[in-house]
Amino acid sequence: MTVSENQKKVALITLGCPKNEVDSEVMAGELARQGLTLVNDAEEADAVLINTCGFIEAAKRESIDVILSAVELKKSDPRKRIAVWGCLSERYRGEIEKEIPEVDGYFGVEPFEALGQWLIGENYRVSPQAHTGRQISTPPHVAYLKIADGCDHRCTFCAIPGIKGPFRSRPQSALLEEARILAERGVKELILIAQDTSRYGTDRADGSSLVSLLEGLVAVNGLAWIRVMYVHPLHVDEALIDLMAREPKIVKYIDMPLQHIADSVLHRMGRGHDNERVRTLIARMRERMPSLVLRTAFIVGFPGETEEDFDALLDFVQDTGFQRLGAFVYSQEEGTAAALLDGEVDKAVAQSRYDRLMTVQQEIAETINDRMVDRVIEVIVDGFDEDEGLHYGRSQGDGLDVDQLVWLEGHPPIGQIVPVKIDSTSTYDLFGTWVV
Repeated sequence: MTVSENQKKVALITLGCPKNEVDSEVMAGELARQGLTLVNDAEEADAVLINTCGFIEAAKRESIDVILSAVELKKSDPRKRIAVWGCLSERYRGEIEKEIPEVDGYFGVEPFEALGQWLIGENYRVSPQAHTGRQISTPPHVAYLKIADGCDHRCTFCAIPGIKGPFRSRPQSALLEEARILAERGVKELILIAQDTSRYGTDRADGSSLVSLLEGLVAVNGLAWIRVMYVHPLHVDEALIDLMAREPKIVKYIDMPLQHIADSVLHRMGRGHDNERVRTLIARMRERMPSLVLRTAFIVGFPGETEEDFDALLDFVQDTGFQRLGAFVYSQEEGTAAALLDGEVDKAVAQSRYDRLMTVQQEIAETINDRMVDRVIEVIVDGFDEDEGLHYGRSQGDGLDVDQLVWLEGHPPIGQIVPVKIDSTSTYDLFGTWVV
């Protein structure tokens, strides 16, 4: 059954990472192209499409809760139709249908044509302009550029390769065209995302690479900042470092999830690199880019992690002084190699290690922020907070929705990059005045 003539309101709910967000933006553009109306409230929608996350236990629980909430709405409005797609649906194909049969349709990852046919009719075909016609859900001056999908790494803790399949780069020409159109629409900051952005092009025979893609992007008129997320340390080479160092449009910020630093843990994680490579790489990047802001993430409580291993991680964080750092307590995921490892760490011990790590990072963040007082920095103005009565934005060292904010006195234009004098700080935010 498809949505009838009097059933054209669709709610698109997106859970999980920015890669899912881009998929939903593509779907939103396609639905609008077909004349359907997108609404924010699932209660008033004729059809509810839920793009799920199935990466870790907490994300799975959130996805299930959202699905069940939609099912409750359907009880009071039986005409309402529900489709579930994305990572959770892909990972537990067959199981989730039995558990929640009230859902009208289940689909996997990137099911644009199949989902469109379910919703609109069997004659629907994905537009060749699906990506360039996507409706961005970020602030209008910021957009993600999804350069690849899937993953060939076999990190023992990660279920993504089994969900998303092998690494697949999008054609460079298509990405450059998408970037040009986004810039024409007013996008000033472009954020490159993939499971591993640094691997871009290695699966293609046309010679494309992250370096060649970035060289094409810096030539796009209108783009002011280009940000690179999700870099694996195995694939960061001299060519990439040199390009980042010399190109002013590429912000001096890199997101490189390291997961751990103890060699024994890295080996059990299947990361493919060791302590020495990471330290050498960081030293090289900071030598070439003294203002570089490093963002990373670590897992504590991984099977076999000893107190000595954790102390090594703690020392590394203190020595390195990461400007941005996130951490996670290990979550055992069925179907992963790590789920079969011995040496399970007690949950209370793992939580204690997490707390200790984040306490150390808090002190580092406070020290780094205190050094910013009285400096004038460039800030991209993202919006205005009615409750705070202040505009807010981000420096070049802050990724969208993952890092700290800069709160601004004055009335700077939203969507513009403006100079800001930093007056004071908190642990994770800066407070300043627009320098007119």
